Amino acid sequence: MDQSHTGRQNVHSFKRWFLRRKVSLPCWVSWQDRQVRGKTVDVSYAGVGVLLSEAIDVNVEALVQVPEGIQLRARLVYLHQENSERCLVGCKIELIERGEQQWSNLCYVPRW
Repeated sequence: MDQSHTGRQNVHSFKRWFLRRKVSLPCWVSWQDRQVRGKTVDVSYAGVGVLLSEAIDVNVEALVQVPEGIQLRARLVYLHQENSERCLVGCKIELIERGEQQWSNLCYVPRW
């Protein structure tokens, strides 16, 4: 098998299905009996990156509430502790509970 073809195939398989869009909005992240204020850093149809004031457990289901009535049910899949006061979490969206059209508009990335 041609190695150059295999290399291109591997590169292609690691590309994201949906492009991320840099968006900074206030939000609330709730899980179990806790609620923490945060700020979105990027969004896509499949996920959202949120900067929080405290660390939380990965692999927990959370509710992410964004302005304009957007409410997302998401699974936390990534955690990076920025410093003792802030951490970045990556959330995979499992369900858009409210504001589906607003979320789609927010995530839209034009392709030129």
